Amino acid sequence: MQYGDLTEAQIAEFISAQSYSVREPSLVVWIEGFGDPTEYVMEIDSEVALEFPRGRGCLNIGRAILVVNNENGFFYSNGESKIEKNARMKVWAGLNNLNIPIFTGVVHSVEPAGTTDMVVLNCKDYMGLFQEILIQGSQDPNNTARLLIESFCNMVSIPEPNIASTDETTSTYTQPTFEEGSILKALEEVCNSIFYTAYFDEDGELTAVEREHSTLVDYQFADNNVTDCENLVDTEIINDITIEYRENFFSKYEDQASIDTYGRQSRSDRTLLLSSILVSDKTTGSTTEELNYDLEASKFTSAPDAGIIDCLHIKMKKDDAHGYITAKIYSDSGGAPNSLLATSQLKASDSLSTDFAWEIFYFTEPVEISPATDYWMAIDAGSLSSGAVYVQISKADAVAKHAHYDAGSWTTEDNKQILHRIRGGIYAQRVAEDTVRFYSRPHERIRITAPSAPQLQLLDEVMVNIDLKQRQGRYVIEGRRHIITPENYTTIDTLRKV
Repeated sequence: MQYGDLTEAQIAEFISAQSYSVREPSLVVWIEGFGDPTEYVMEIDSEVALEFPRGRGCLNIGRAILVVNNENGFFYSNGESKIEKNARMKVWAGLNNLNIPIFTGVVHSVEPAGTTDMVVLNCKDYMGLFQEILIQGSQDPNNTARLLIESFCNMVSIPEPNIASTDETTSTYTQPTFEEGSILKALEEVCNSIFYTAYFDEDGELTAVEREHSTLVDYQFADNNVTDCENLVDTEIINDITIEYRENFFSKYEDQASIDTYGRQSRSDRTLLLSSILVSDKTTGSTTEELNYDLEASKFTSAPDAGIIDCLHIKMKKDDAHGYITAKIYSDSGGAPNSLLATSQLKASDSLSTDFAWEIFYFTEPVEISPATDYWMAIDAGSLSSGAVYVQISKADAVAKHAHYDAGSWTTEDNKQILHRIRGGIYAQRVAEDTVRFYSRPHERIRITAPSAPQLQLLDEVMVNIDLKQRQGRYVIEGRRHIITPENYTTIDTLRKV
């Protein structure tokens, strides 16, 4: 909760005024170039939220609509606005002339309201400025989420954002680059890469926090201070997610308990901003090798900074093949495959190309590995029912880097290496786990209409105890709307149960 610049005594008076049966709504408006035009304001309707109606991953642009008296053409005359486009503005509101900030932004447009002397000021918060300016290309040296978001604010000349220095916000991206698009789109990509959300508060400060963040406050919606409470659709369920963090490289995570309860609810995201580690690759060579054994493997040494494997590519093709194949990772012992560490998801051999192509194998859970250590990547073709599968190999000088399993033991071969690309995306794995943890079960959502609680903020965690609607528990505010007229002040909150 926030009380602006009110003193402790004024805060106590403000809280007391909220319990009165007869209230006197009050407001103050400031517009750049006009000073205080409050006397002209007839009605205000403002709304902010964490997410745009399109849902997850789409940041919301706050908006405010001010209906004002345009007598003598004060705001609009001869078909033209007298307010410059994107002039800064701010609204304070409250009760009995005890006002606190509720909205900061810019005037986007001014429109006449029919044939009356009224005009409408369409305003949006500073997120709207992010939508208007394009960004493209490398952002170095701004190579962390925190630095990128700070640079976005600098581009539109607004105050520095409120972002805590955490592992997520200070982890380094490798050459962060954006395709041409708005700053808003870039901000969404940054937030999605670390499972954060971002919004502008009532003072126009950009706040970026973890999506599941909430602030516990001492406030309760109850039967005596609520006009209406309606049920909304529960939050979506995601219990199986695949994140593409580099072209055709994926990290995957799922929650089996949620899948068992709600069925598999799959999603795919593409977040190429994320950094990853190239664990091993061998990409040159054109010799064709048929998979004559159920298991054939290539030895590789993990990169000095490698920690996981979640996806690998193998250059292969089919010839009328039917059945399934998998990729496997083995530890090394004495120069031969030893313990099986992981098996990829099944791949239907029917889906393989008839020409050599990079085929993708990814693991439901990442394979934990040690840096600068020998491992084996194997292809299991034991489930093929007919036809043949071929891989491309390099015949460059290589001692005992190829092996096949036959008659209960491994046999190594020289001058053979299966063409492969192996990566690990620890940051993609982290955001995949965060996403599934947050969305693995549905959360109840409600909308509460009340006779003004202007001090509440997005992500405030409040108590709800509405017996008439049988709604009890703690809820987080994810959307706020203020409707102010000379007679009434109403707030409408959208809340998610925690």
